[in-house]
Amino acid sequence: MSLTSNMDKQNGATTSSRKDEHIKICLEKDVQFDNRSNGFKYLELYPSLLIKYHPDDIDLSSTILGKKIDYPVLISGMTGGSSQGKKYNEVFAKICSEFNIGMGVGSQRAAIELPTLSNTFKVRHIASDIPLIANLGIAQFLSGYGIKEAETAVNMIDADALAIHINPMQELLQKEGDKNLVRILPKLSEITNQFSTPIIIKGVGTGLSKDDAELLSSLNIYAIDVAGVGGTNWSKIESYRNPELKHISSEFLNWGINTGLSIANTEIGTKGSNIKIIASGGIWSGMDAVKSFLVGADYVALALPILKAAAKGGIEELRKFLTSYIFEMKTTMAMIGAENIEILKKRRHKFIGREYILSD
Repeated sequence: MSLTSNMDKQNGATTSSRKDEHIKICLEKDVQFDNRSNGFKYLELYPSLLIKYHPDDIDLSSTILGKKIDYPVLISGMTGGSSQGKKYNEVFAKICSEFNIGMGVGSQRAAIELPTLSNTFKVRHIASDIPLIANLGIAQFLSGYGIKEAETAVNMIDADALAIHINPMQELLQKEGDKNLVRILPKLSEITNQFSTPIIIKGVGTGLSKDDAELLSSLNIYAIDVAGVGGTNWSKIESYRNPELKHISSEFLNWGINTGLSIANTEIGTKGSNIKIIASGGIWSGMDAVKSFLVGADYVALALPILKAAAKGGIEELRKFLTSYIFEMKTTMAMIGAENIEILKKRRHKFIGREYILSD
């Protein structure tokens, strides 16, 4: 065996172990932001006593990546690269197939470094028709990955799109992180100009500014996943893993742009393009989802509550969670008088109770 293949095998095993450690921390520790919200606190909705629709009449169907889904909900890419990751991915795929919603897998770097791990990401045999999103990090592209690795990730799971996650804060805090993160935009431009599969740019919990959204809008991409402050705090997760960070300030670890404002920034920054907006980062409830659509999102993506439900009670608990979440979405829309997402977004100012700020 060559020195290079030995190194790849060692790197793959290290990456796999880190993925399991991330899951353990998410399930056992406080990984949410301290005194920060998703930004929807002051966005109030007008409920009506004289409702026109039964919740069952609300049509939440949508289309993503050329496929029709019953609800504008995605399970965000979280796991894979280990036996534990395989177990969760298979549960997620089953529930996505049942509800006809989309799914992403976690970073496939481990399987590219160690191909025997590829089966921990493969779920097409479970969910043949759902929109499925592959996942690699911009840090890997800056360190040598190219179109070959992008194609490998997509082909590995027969994906409909590739998410490229951009996580400078996490990488800079992570003890094994890639620190050379300059030239992100030129690298993205290079990839998106050469790659035929739809690309989703995915944040990792620090949100999106208008300036970033404007720069990203110049790229040939399908969607932006805003991943704002209010959900899982990856800076805090990495601080648990790295004892050298024990004196880092709380203000620094909780830094970022909340999800509501990130959605609004992205809508403004991408105006005139066909880029879709995925809201993630603390979309904890069906009402949060409706508020996300009102400020510009096309879809919502969920991670931590999905992982916790699956860990607590497997597919049965996950089914209960999603049933309740969708019921809340439909009932909220029935109470404000919006029969579908298109009407909700077209007439959104009618449904908002007063001037609002997207504030913590």
